[in-house]
Amino acid sequence: MKNFKRISYIILIVIIIILSLIIYFSVIKNNDNEQDKKGVSEIRYVESKLVDLINSMNNIESRNYKISVSEISKETSENSEESSSGSGSNSGGSSSSSGGDSSGESGSQSEGGEGQGGNLQTSGESQTSESSENQDSNKKFELTKSGVLTNDEEINWDIIQSEVENMYTSIPTITIDLYQLNLNQEDILNFNKEYDNLTIAVKSKNKKESLSALSKVYDFMPKFIKNTSEGEEYKKVLQTKSDIFKAYSKLDTGDWGQIESDMNNAIQTYSQLLSNTNIDESKQYDLSKGYIMLNELQNAAKLKDTEVFLIKYKNLIEELNSI
Repeated sequence: MKNFKRISYIILIVIIIILSLIIYFSVIKNNDNEQDKKGVSEIRYVESKLVDLINSMNNIESRNYKISVSEISKETSENSEESSSGSGSNSGGSSSSSGGDSSGESGSQSEGGEGQGGNLQTSGESQTSESSENQDSNKKFELTKSGVLTNDEEINWDIIQSEVENMYTSIPTITIDLYQLNLNQEDILNFNKEYDNLTIAVKSKNKKESLSALSKVYDFMPKFIKNTSEGEEYKKVLQTKSDIFKAYSKLDTGDWGQIESDMNNAIQTYSQLLSNTNIDESKQYDLSKGYIMLNELQNAAKLKDTEVFLIKYKNLIEELNSI
């Protein structure tokens, strides 16, 4: 009987230890999954910001149309007010006749203090709304075409500098999350250094150096995503985009030989997706379309025409962003 109790206690202790280990490792796994998801989210955020900055260096919009806002001149505004006042004078008599009735009503309302307070508050709110309406009425909104061949705008360095500076508020948090992914610490440190170099290039408004720095900063994205649980498809797309951006950053240098070399690397990386049997068949069409567009961009590099390259580049990046 004593042996039976002893065996029962031993079995119970073993069961408790096993359950404790299961709970412990499940908690660790859940924490790792949460850290992985957070790290991937940070990488995606930085990646999207970098893509926008890279595109803005050639005023490339993700859509073919954009909303432009312009100020209406004071003379135009005054002329419109004069024309409207002429039509409004015809109805002056009717409005004045109704003024007597309204004054009687307002007189009865002013007998109570609460009525006066209410009228003052309403008056203040109406003045605020009128001022905001006046500000909007002095602006003209237009839907204009946004394309490579129709674009004649200068680089908006103010917006670019603001975006680059604003990223510094997020970099400390991003750095911590990257360390928790057990990434190469040297890569993380070099990422921060290259971002500082990007800031210096943008501050000096040097397009060539800014594009080169953006390409170097973006090149860390496929390195960072490599050790995460993100799918192989996304990892290859990021590496492909990195090679494309390397080619894109050299357009102003006219080094078409190196541009073609970068495009060859992009095609080699992307072609691995087409031979991957683990990718969902429903995505094969989009992947094949992307491959064709990659080769079209390569042909544009052989033509050595910047505008043709940018047109095909814009369409290809939009396609890769949707995969």
